[in-house]
Amino acid sequence: MFRDLLVALLFMGIFESAQSQAFKSPSVNISVQAGYLAIDPSYSTFYPEVSEAFITGEAGLFIGVNYNLRLNRDFSIVPEVSFISNKESVHYRVAGLVEYRIPSTSFYSLGGPQVNILSGNSLNPYDRAGFELIGGIGYDISSSFYLEGRYSHEFTNRLKPEAPFEEDDYYRFRSYSIGLGFRF
Repeated sequence: MFRDLLVALLFMGIFESAQSQAFKSPSVNISVQAGYLAIDPSYSTFYPEVSEAFITGEAGLFIGVNYNLRLNRDFSIVPEVSFISNKESVHYRVAGLVEYRIPSTSFYSLGGPQVNILSGNSLNPYDRAGFELIGGIGYDISSSFYLEGRYSHEFTNRLKPEAPFEEDDYYRFRSYSIGLGFRF
């Protein structure tokens, strides 16, 4: 009985020590971000009755969480998940970004791939998921708060290759966002 209690306390101590080192380390931090997002769809089709069903590009709000894993003084890897809601649609985004901190300034740049997943029942003419590349700049207001501006461009053709669409018809998203974030 005493041995089991000692082993349990030892594992709890190791777990607590590892957890406190991970969250107190300056090389790892978790942050939340919220802001404004404008979606700018681009599409080409000769069927006007179908194009009326497309998402027209309403602006909306987003909220996301990311995990900043600092590799060295200048570079970080930043996996991120975001939820976007506007008048016409709901999107989920999953990104894997690389962040570069500009030396001796509070500015940084970021970029990388992202998957944009549409949610909802009105997805008849197009596919749910799209591949995007994202790029942006950020500014550290303080050690906890930051401001970011981003642009993303989708490369996936969302139109399903079926009638009445032709091979040259396409539908893609571009988006612009500005967000305020808080690091824990």
